[in-house]
Amino acid sequence: MSDPKPTSQTCVGVGSWIVSTAHAFRQALECELAHQGVTFRQWEVLRHLNADGEQPQSDLAEKMGLEAQTLAGILSRMERDGWLIRQHCSEDRRRKLISPSKKAERIWHDMQACCDRVKDRAILNLGEAELAQLESTCEKIRENLARDCTEFGHLPHDLYHIKENQAEEEQRSESMEDTKVDFNDTLAPTRTPRQ
Repeated sequence: MSDPKPTSQTCVGVGSWIVSTAHAFRQALECELAHQGVTFRQWEVLRHLNADGEQPQSDLAEKMGLEAQTLAGILSRMERDGWLIRQHCSEDRRRKLISPSKKAERIWHDMQACCDRVKDRAILNLGEAELAQLESTCEKIRENLARDCTEFGHLPHDLYHIKENQAEEEQRSESMEDTKVDFNDTLAPTRTPRQ
């Protein structure tokens, strides 16, 4: 006997379960990181720098899924607080390369310990089989969602072309990004760092 198909209510529930769980995980991590005087977004910047080394600001924005101006504000505060170094690329003076400072490198181990504590809390009372099933289920969901929605005919034709044009416009603006003046560097700090 085959399993019954999920109802529409169950399908709505899946998205809610995933999003609310990710939100709870992020809140717990933010709480832990606050003891180090680092925000979640700042930790995310440092995580990418630790994993991939020095990189252009535009690459970092793409990895984090942030607008260039939003990231510029975060980076300005981090530079002001001594967490990172921004310098011009030797091959292209318009591009800014981002790297972690010695201060950030010194506490990276402590930030990793924060992540480990949150992970340990998250998997409390979960057995090996449950964790393996969770990993497998999440992988299947990601694979399902990675497909282009137009493949299934769920996106109206006109909306598809609007999204295509938006994507082209974003690519053009990204290619112009390095020629823009970054006014966020001159802004006064909006809050004082935690001690």
